[in-house]
Amino acid sequence: MGKHVVQLVVGCVAVSAALLAAIRPAEAIPSFAAQTGLPCAACHIGFPQLTPFGRMFKMQAYVLGKQDFPDAKNFSAMVEGGYTHLNDKVPGGLSPDYPSNNAWSIQQTSLFYGGVLDKQLGLGAFIQGTFDGVAHQFHWDNADIRDAHATKLFGAPLVYGFTFNNNPAVTDLWNTLPAWGYPFIPSELGAGPTAGLQINNLGQSVWGFGGYSAINITPADMLYGEVDLYQSLPDHTAYALGVGPSNGVAGVTPYWRVAYQHSIGENSIEVGASGLSDHPYPAGLKHGPTDNLTDVGLDLQFQHIEAQQSLSLQASWFHENQHWGASYRLGNTANLNDALNVEAVTVSYLWRQMFGATESFNSITGSGDTGLYNTGSGNANGKPNTDSFTTELDYYPFNRGGPSVFPWANAKLFAEYTVYTQFNGLARNYDGNGRNAGGNDVLFTGIWFVF
Repeated sequence: MGKHVVQLVVGCVAVSAALLAAIRPAEAIPSFAAQTGLPCAACHIGFPQLTPFGRMFKMQAYVLGKQDFPDAKNFSAMVEGGYTHLNDKVPGGLSPDYPSNNAWSIQQTSLFYGGVLDKQLGLGAFIQGTFDGVAHQFHWDNADIRDAHATKLFGAPLVYGFTFNNNPAVTDLWNTLPAWGYPFIPSELGAGPTAGLQINNLGQSVWGFGGYSAINITPADMLYGEVDLYQSLPDHTAYALGVGPSNGVAGVTPYWRVAYQHSIGENSIEVGASGLSDHPYPAGLKHGPTDNLTDVGLDLQFQHIEAQQSLSLQASWFHENQHWGASYRLGNTANLNDALNVEAVTVSYLWRQMFGATESFNSITGSGDTGLYNTGSGNANGKPNTDSFTTELDYYPFNRGGPSVFPWANAKLFAEYTVYTQFNGLARNYDGNGRNAGGNDVLFTGIWFVF
């Protein structure tokens, strides 16, 4: 990365450590750890990757522990910020009110309610509200309110439940789908490709209800299924929640998920599939004919967890079929039908619950469409193809338990570097103005603190 970049990494980590040392106990604490009395490592490999115990806790509606009803320990907070350095500066600024390069940001400050609502009813919740320090706006963030119950089916243990949530796949138990997949802390000031899956675009702009169940066919084998139905938030509600205007998707959007998990000793492996289909209006419209976007994905996760070390692997493939029945007639796309594929592979290792390393590869490929992609957004050839590699190093000072005066605090000091080998269809001059894919290579380093 060069001497200058290395100095920036060392300096940022040093400053982050100093900030961490200066933090004093607050009234709010990480609610799940406080409710269960367990360290964060019980539910997470680092965070936010879930362990088998963490998946069970979430599936059972966040009610595990001695509490029957909410109290103060169910409220917590998070601050996430750091330093962004791009390989080449961005004329005009990385974002409004930010310089063209080398920028500090507090990109998220969040408040949470997490845990039991009524244990006897099996009712619990994860609710997040966030102030976006880059956009300078408060909005509702991920929300998942659950009612779960345990019974038996043909003698096999069965957990079933219902969920109200605002993000397809936010309910998921594995870290392979977009809502909880890698990167866990992307820089908001870094450049992003033009193309993206529809399932990524619906978070917080929809509300929905669904049901799920998981049956242990054997003590080592679990089969999971879920179906949720979503609708767009009304315009006035979207604005009130900080996510307006509404996303312009007609009717009901179904989301489905199936997964099989096998666990033996220190190992677990999951294979699964998921999908979503919706009918968005063309850009700027909220009535009349619609397009049709259908996402289908396959995923795999492997975990090996020991007391002193953990290894995890996530792999996913998504295919999006795009039928522009309305947009094509308006001249917004060059093709009536397009396709988009997104692939990702992530490997992470955690040593002594304190030191982590991650390597990830992400690839976007799809149909060339000069109407869809060549819209003045830095894409000169109308292709979505983007490839990137990310390397991340982490330090978790409190993952085994926080200070005695503040035992549920946790923090993650991180440094991640993303290299683009292709961006918006080309390796060189992808925007027609001389910018290369490598110009968007980004160093992001800082702290993720929860308390």
